Amino acid sequence: MKLAANKKLLMLLGACLIARLVFSVPVFIDPSRAMVCTDARTYDSIARNLLAGNGFSMSRASPYVLETTVTPGYPFFLAAVYAVSSGSRIAVVLIQLVLNLVLLTMLYQFIRHRFGERPALFAGILFILELNLALFTNQITTETLFTFLFIPALILAIKGFERNRFCWPEVIGAGLLLGAATLVRPVVLYFGIPLLVFILLWRFKWRKLVNWGIIVFLQLVLIAPWVIRNRIIFGETFYSTVSAMNLARYHAAPLKAGIEGIPREEAAQALRQEALEGKTWDNDARYFKLIGAQARRYLIKHPLRYVGASVIGGVGTLCSPLSSHEVGNYFGGHKPPPQGSIMVQMLAELSKGRIIHVAKTFWQERLSYYGTFTALLFLIYGLFHLAKLGLGLRAYIIGGLKAPVPLLFLITGIYLLGLMGLAIVPRLRVPVEPLLVGLAGIGFCLKARKKDSKKETTGRSKT
Repeated sequence: MKLAANKKLLMLLGACLIARLVFSVPVFIDPSRAMVCTDARTYDSIARNLLAGNGFSMSRASPYVLETTVTPGYPFFLAAVYAVSSGSRIAVVLIQLVLNLVLLTMLYQFIRHRFGERPALFAGILFILELNLALFTNQITTETLFTFLFIPALILAIKGFERNRFCWPEVIGAGLLLGAATLVRPVVLYFGIPLLVFILLWRFKWRKLVNWGIIVFLQLVLIAPWVIRNRIIFGETFYSTVSAMNLARYHAAPLKAGIEGIPREEAAQALRQEALEGKTWDNDARYFKLIGAQARRYLIKHPLRYVGASVIGGVGTLCSPLSSHEVGNYFGGHKPPPQGSIMVQMLAELSKGRIIHVAKTFWQERLSYYGTFTALLFLIYGLFHLAKLGLGLRAYIIGGLKAPVPLLFLITGIYLLGLMGLAIVPRLRVPVEPLLVGLAGIGFCLKARKKDSKKETTGRSKT
């Protein structure tokens, strides 16, 4: 049985390798297509400046202003790869492809041991077909490395919490991996909160609380040097200013635009003026501190509408198939969109029930602009994604939330997607995709088992 399972895993890995290499062809032909995301230029610039001795800066020329929004994990990873590959972006893509294969192995083994071979095999097939994962394996962005660190942290945390004793290897591993993931993306800086909710909801015991404390402590230990560095350089105690920037850009500005019926750029400018009026600052850290404070004040004034907007944003990010701009540029070359963000405009129309108008707008302003191939890919993957979500929902309908895996996966998804505000960007869903394919595999096989049991009952009655 173990030999058969290993053969199936090797087949999955071989199929995944071929699929990812085929998907990577545009990058192999034109390495600049690994940079279709705006953030990719930031990470690339910082890594090259680190190697050139210009510090942690995204500036292209002197003076090299030190960066406050980016955390150190991914730029240092890039710098290390560039140092041994003469600055090759293809080398980064190939290493990220290997990380993707290792992640598939860990996910397959975890699901197989928990739920059986069939769910693991089906989840592995969905993992291979997951274009959102495939796209960002080929991008100079944090998604692949972050997901590679974060998913094993979840797996080890589950193993550590479910045993009725102190599980030092699992707990220490979970804490170190969570800390490393936080160094790559600060979105999990407060992930200790959903972990605490998980152990409170699922068979609370004091040993689990101790294990939780160790995980959070190790996470903080790993990021503490960067906080100290920021305090010394900028005179402010913070880990990253990206939360303040995102709070203003993706939370307060879209909310203000929706309430007042103005363009998002105009709303952002108004919030910025209110934040900076009569104030002075001498570095980016203090600038973003002012911006973030004003964004929080605005959101506190509109709590119900903000919660509603966050729910819409989370559901939109969960259900939206792919980023048409990034997919279009990846396959068709760099092309600026015909206009700025159409998100607020589409949400306003959707709130009025004008679904057909929203579909026409999306076609005219995005899909048709990037060509027939992108439109077909978007449509096919959209159907695949809806089927995947349906199977994941089936896992909860049949299996419920008694088991730790579905419960923690759900809490994690709510945490990650709930932080996005009105930023309906499928890229932000990448770390959740392994959880979704795992749940879909479980849901598919739970459904199959139910049908099998009915067939067995029918057969016995006929006999």
